[in-house]
Amino acid sequence: MINLNVQWPIKILLVHPKAPFMQKERLVIAADCTILVNQSFSERFKRGETVVIGCPLLEDPDRLLEKINLIAKESSANEMEVYTMEVPCCHAIHMMVARALEESKRADVKASYFIVRVMNGKVEPYQPGVIDSSMIEAERKAHGHML
Repeated sequence: MINLNVQWPIKILLVHPKAPFMQKERLVIAADCTILVNQSFSERFKRGETVVIGCPLLEDPDRLLEKINLIAKESSANEMEVYTMEVPCCHAIHMMVARALEESKRADVKASYFIVRVMNGKVEPYQPGVIDSSMIEAERKAHGHML
């Protein structure tokens, strides 16, 4: 039987900020890769949580920021959880959400920021500006030792 309350992750650039599923209490914004590395995300979809995904490396960051700004202004979420991979290129999503909430004057929104470790999928609190050695190594592996 099909559960009509399930929402699969939708790309940030494709979502309409005023869509009914965007008007929930909590919204999850995640980097594309997090849903592949951390198995608990699939459970979130099954529970009917709203999850939107994007990639600041593979998508136009200006358009991504613009859409996140619209989401911050037009969704009724009072809580946002942000998940990115530990690789430094992903950290832009944290900055985009923080900026969007600040610019939209949504001080009422409780935002929580997390990183997902590449090797084991472990979720940890995000610390702005902190790039540890495992993050650099993960970036090297992710981009074929180009760094």
